[in-house]
Amino acid sequence: MDVSAAIAKRRSIRKFEAGREVSDADLVSIVEAARQAPSWKNDQPWRFVVVRDAGLRERMAGCLGEGNPAANAVRGASAVIALIGVPAEGAIHQDKPFWLVDCGIAGEHVMLRSTELGISTVWVSMLDSPKLCGLLGLPEGMECVAVFPLGYAPDGYEPKPRGRKPFEEIVWFQEYDRPYEPPVG
Repeated sequence: MDVSAAIAKRRSIRKFEAGREVSDADLVSIVEAARQAPSWKNDQPWRFVVVRDAGLRERMAGCLGEGNPAANAVRGASAVIALIGVPAEGAIHQDKPFWLVDCGIAGEHVMLRSTELGISTVWVSMLDSPKLCGLLGLPEGMECVAVFPLGYAPDGYEPKPRGRKPFEEIVWFQEYDRPYEPPVG
């Protein structure tokens, strides 16, 4: 599957087939894809914690907000990858925390590589970062940016694509509000 196919196919999946494990080789492939993500000045201000233990995943689910539908995904996943940001290794430029942007790119690599491998996931960032960081034993100064529960969607479970704003509404040429009309042919 090429990347454009993975982009088109990717969906946020929050329920997984019970008992079907994501292989260690696939987990390594997913984390390696994230590790290869570009970052500003090649800072690579990220770390990844791979969690398989059901008890730890249960405690991780407790770090999500009350009623967060992703809590059951964390509980029912074969594995969870926690994306950890390291602000001290990143940069702030024009008041923008580039380390967080860099982590976002790495997280998208997790999602796309998972999709390429036929593994389902969802980006979960509505969480209690200090609590999760403590649970994972992270050193002071690190931030839990997101978690990605990984598993296989149940047979026949295929969420419909969500709508996207029309191209003409979000893409401009040379300056804002000037339509971009690519040449045909």
